[in-house]
Amino acid sequence: MKPTASVSMRPVSSRNVFNPKRALPRMSWAPENLFNIWQRSDPDSPKRREADFTRTSFSVFQQRWLAKRLIRGYHGDMIQTKQFERWYLPDRLPIIHENKLDKTAELSKWVEGRERAGGRTLDAKRAKQKERESRSPIGTLMFSQVERRLDVLVFRACFARSVWEARQYVVGGNVKLNGQRVRNPNTLLEPGDIFTVNPRVMQLLQPPAVTAETAEDIEAVEEAETVEAAETGETVTAEATTEGESEPSTSAEASTTAETETGISTPSKPDPNQTYFTLPPYAQPHIFVPAYLLPSYLTCSCVYVRHPTARPGYSEIPSPYDANGTLMSLGWEWFKRKAPRMRTRATRFQAPWSDPKGHLITKK
Repeated sequence: MKPTASVSMRPVSSRNVFNPKRALPRMSWAPENLFNIWQRSDPDSPKRREADFTRTSFSVFQQRWLAKRLIRGYHGDMIQTKQFERWYLPDRLPIIHENKLDKTAELSKWVEGRERAGGRTLDAKRAKQKERESRSPIGTLMFSQVERRLDVLVFRACFARSVWEARQYVVGGNVKLNGQRVRNPNTLLEPGDIFTVNPRVMQLLQPPAVTAETAEDIEAVEEAETVEAAETGETVTAEATTEGESEPSTSAEASTTAETETGISTPSKPDPNQTYFTLPPYAQPHIFVPAYLLPSYLTCSCVYVRHPTARPGYSEIPSPYDANGTLMSLGWEWFKRKAPRMRTRATRFQAPWSDPKGHLITKK
């Protein structure tokens, strides 16, 4: 039994994904998205205080729903909710064991007031705080399957300006996985897989767009060149018999006179043989590569080294929210309560990116 085709989502342009009133961060380099990220991360922002559940009148259900809405807006917005709950949500979060110090029991540790004993002292509080901070943030690991998607990895490798643009690259047949053209953006990568993007479709490598002012300058220069050519032709016709060697100087003088009269210098036109690298405005905060990717920008290719993981105080999956914060915890509670795994034992390994036998779906 093959997976049924899902209903296509509305286009991004019609959904208004960067609405500042909703302020939902997305996987995009757009300046509007950067403003929304600031609204959700700045402590003085009203949107940031809205998601602070330490003092709130929301019920537990409302807190979980808001947390789910925020984290799903960034992680997997291009995936339908039912598809995400069925195929991308893990059964449980991983358990990362930590090396704890050997706490030797002393008879005097229960003595109150002794700093060496560690009972109700400042050192004990610092030790507990250090232990709490050394815990591995595993909240974002619920999206580890989403990070294995081909379109998400193209965006993470900084080959596309948004995850929707990366999806267009894949659907258009401009991405190769292990040398084969893949058109399914739901494809999940395994460690060691390499994907390549066609540099001709990458917007970052295209020549800069011609603005209105540049177009007007080019038109003015073309008109000046036309007048210059006409004047040069008349001069050459009149003095061709007497001053045959004065054509270069006459042409140079006419060119200088035309530029002086018009006051316009020839703008630099795009060279088809020249390479370009054009970044969109305010793209600096988004230019980073996760630790589980190894890109090569000379060949526009990237290696998926390993699955994302976490260590004490650090999570490898990028997220605008705290990986060990309240939002991730409440979002996980929502998914585990409202969206349990809906796969049977027979179809456990059957997913939208594979056929019933488990083989990868590729379209050439």
